[in-house]
Amino acid sequence: MTQTNKPELPIGYWLKRADSLLTEQINQLQARHGVSRTDWQTLNLLNESGSSSKERLFESMRTFVDAAGLDEILSRLSQRGWIERGPVSGSGTSEFQLTAEGRRQHTVILATQKEAREKAMRGISAEEYATAIKVLKQIVSNLEGNSKN
Repeated sequence: MTQTNKPELPIGYWLKRADSLLTEQINQLQARHGVSRTDWQTLNLLNESGSSSKERLFESMRTFVDAAGLDEILSRLSQRGWIERGPVSGSGTSEFQLTAEGRRQHTVILATQKEAREKAMRGISAEEYATAIKVLKQIVSNLEGNSKN
Protein backbone atom coordinates (compact mmCIF):
# COMPACT_ATOMS: atom_id res chain seq x y z
CA MET A 1 0.00 0.00 0.00
CA THR A 2 1.39 3.36 -0.96
CA GLN A 3 0.91 6.39 1.18
CA THR A 4 0.08 9.63 -0.54
CA ASN A 5 1.35 12.84 0.90
CA LYS A 6 -1.26 15.36 1.89
CA PRO A 7 -0.73 18.75 0.33
CA GLU A 8 0.83 21.36 2.56
CA LEU A 9 -1.68 23.69 4.13
CA PRO A 10 -1.69 27.19 2.64
CA ILE A 11 0.02 30.22 4.13
CA GLY A 12 -3.29 31.69 5.31
CA TYR A 13 -3.83 28.71 7.59
CA TRP A 14 -0.36 29.07 9.14
CA LEU A 15 -0.72 32.84 9.57
CA LYS A 16 -4.04 32.50 11.38
CA ARG A 17 -2.85 29.54 13.44
CA ALA A 18 0.39 31.28 14.46
CA ASP A 19 -1.46 34.47 15.43
CA SER A 20 -4.07 32.54 17.39
CA LEU A 21 -1.41 30.60 19.29
CA LEU A 22 0.66 33.73 19.93
CA THR A 23 -2.39 35.46 21.40
CA GLU A 24 -3.28 32.43 23.51
CA GLN A 25 0.26 31.98 24.84
CA ILE A 26 0.83 35.67 25.52
CA ASN A 27 -2.53 35.99 27.26
CA GLN A 28 -1.72 32.99 29.46
CA LEU A 29 1.73 34.26 30.39
CA GLN A 30 0.65 37.88 30.87
CA ALA A 31 -2.34 36.89 33.02
CA ARG A 32 0.05 36.97 35.99
CA HIS A 33 0.24 40.73 35.40
CA GLY A 34 -3.45 41.11 34.64
CA VAL A 35 -2.88 42.14 31.03
CA SER A 36 -3.71 40.74 27.61
CA ARG A 37 -1.68 40.72 24.41
CA THR A 38 -3.42 43.89 23.25
CA ASP A 39 -2.90 45.60 26.61
CA TRP A 40 0.79 44.77 26.29
CA GLN A 41 0.97 45.99 22.70
CA THR A 42 -0.58 49.32 23.68
CA LEU A 43 1.72 49.71 26.67
CA ASN A 44 4.73 48.87 24.50
CA LEU A 45 3.70 51.28 21.73
CA LEU A 46 3.50 54.09 24.28
CA ASN A 47 6.85 53.09 25.74
CA GLU A 48 8.48 53.16 22.30
CA SER A 49 6.87 56.42 21.15
CA GLY A 50 6.98 58.36 24.40
CA SER A 51 3.45 59.55 23.70
CA SER A 52 0.81 58.99 21.09
CA SER A 53 -2.63 60.14 20.08
CA LYS A 54 -5.48 57.68 20.15
CA GLU A 55 -5.62 57.90 16.36
CA ARG A 56 -1.96 56.88 15.94
CA LEU A 57 -2.40 54.08 18.46
CA PHE A 58 -5.41 52.83 16.53
CA GLU A 59 -3.47 52.88 13.26
CA SER A 60 -0.91 50.53 14.83
CA MET A 61 -3.50 48.39 16.63
CA ARG A 62 -6.30 48.14 14.06
CA THR A 63 -5.28 44.62 13.06
CA PHE A 64 -5.88 43.50 16.65
CA VAL A 65 -8.73 45.65 17.98
CA ASP A 66 -11.56 47.85 16.79
CA ALA A 67 -11.97 51.44 18.01
CA ALA A 68 -14.21 50.41 20.92
CA GLY A 69 -11.67 47.77 21.95
CA LEU A 70 -8.87 50.33 21.98
CA ASP A 71 -11.03 52.65 24.10
CA GLU A 72 -11.47 49.80 26.59
CA ILE A 73 -7.73 49.15 26.69
CA LEU A 74 -6.92 52.82 27.21
CA SER A 75 -9.55 53.08 29.93
CA ARG A 76 -8.26 49.95 31.68
CA LEU A 77 -4.61 51.09 31.56
CA SER A 78 -5.63 54.55 32.73
CA GLN A 79 -7.65 53.15 35.65
CA ARG A 80 -4.60 51.15 36.70
CA GLY A 81 -2.58 54.35 36.73
CA TRP A 82 -0.24 53.13 33.98
CA ILE A 83 -1.10 55.74 31.36
CA GLU A 84 -2.32 59.30 31.38
CA ARG A 85 -3.22 62.00 28.93
CA GLY A 86 -0.55 64.62 28.41
CA PRO A 87 -1.19 68.34 28.18
CA VAL A 88 -3.57 69.59 25.50
CA SER A 89 -1.65 70.76 22.43
CA GLY A 90 -2.30 73.85 20.35
CA SER A 91 -4.52 71.72 18.09
CA GLY A 92 -6.74 70.91 21.07
CA THR A 93 -5.70 67.28 21.37
CA SER A 94 -3.73 65.47 24.00
CA GLU A 95 -1.62 62.38 23.70
CA PHE A 96 -1.43 59.33 25.91
CA GLN A 97 1.81 58.60 27.72
CA LEU A 98 3.07 56.16 30.33
CA THR A 99 3.12 57.23 33.94
CA ALA A 100 6.09 56.38 36.17
CA GLU A 101 4.11 53.32 37.32
CA GLY A 102 3.37 52.47 33.69
CA ARG A 103 7.07 52.54 32.85
CA ARG A 104 7.79 50.31 35.85
CA GLN A 105 5.06 47.88 34.82
CA HIS A 106 6.29 47.90 31.23
CA THR A 107 9.70 46.72 32.43
CA VAL A 108 8.15 43.91 34.49
CA ILE A 109 5.78 42.84 31.72
CA LEU A 110 8.56 43.03 29.10
CA ALA A 111 10.44 40.27 30.92
CA THR A 112 7.39 38.01 30.60
CA GLN A 113 6.94 39.03 26.97
CA LYS A 114 10.51 37.95 26.30
CA GLU A 115 9.61 34.47 27.64
CA ALA A 116 6.77 34.24 25.10
CA ARG A 117 9.02 35.40 22.28
CA GLU A 118 11.78 32.95 23.21
CA LYS A 119 9.30 30.07 23.18
CA ALA A 120 7.86 31.11 19.82
CA MET A 121 11.29 31.59 18.23
CA ARG A 122 12.89 28.29 19.31
CA GLY A 123 14.66 26.70 16.38
CA ILE A 124 14.37 29.81 14.22
CA SER A 125 17.54 31.69 13.32
CA ALA A 126 17.70 35.46 13.06
CA GLU A 127 18.13 35.06 9.29
CA GLU A 128 15.06 32.81 9.01
CA TYR A 129 13.01 35.27 11.04
CA ALA A 130 14.18 38.17 8.85
CA THR A 131 13.25 36.19 5.73
CA ALA A 132 9.81 35.37 7.10
CA ILE A 133 9.17 39.04 7.86
CA LYS A 134 10.41 40.06 4.41
CA VAL A 135 8.10 37.55 2.72
CA LEU A 136 5.07 38.58 4.80
CA LYS A 137 5.73 42.27 4.16
CA GLN A 138 5.89 41.56 0.43
CA ILE A 139 2.60 39.64 0.55
CA VAL A 140 0.97 42.58 2.35
CA SER A 141 2.45 45.04 -0.12
CA ASN A 142 1.24 42.94 -3.06
CA LEU A 143 -2.28 42.68 -1.68
CA GLU A 144 -2.48 46.34 -0.73
CA GLY A 145 -1.54 47.23 -4.28
CA ASN A 146 1.84 48.70 -3.40
CA SER A 147 3.87 46.22 -5.44
CA LYS A 148 6.36 47.70 -7.88
CA ASN A 149 6.12 44.65 -10.12
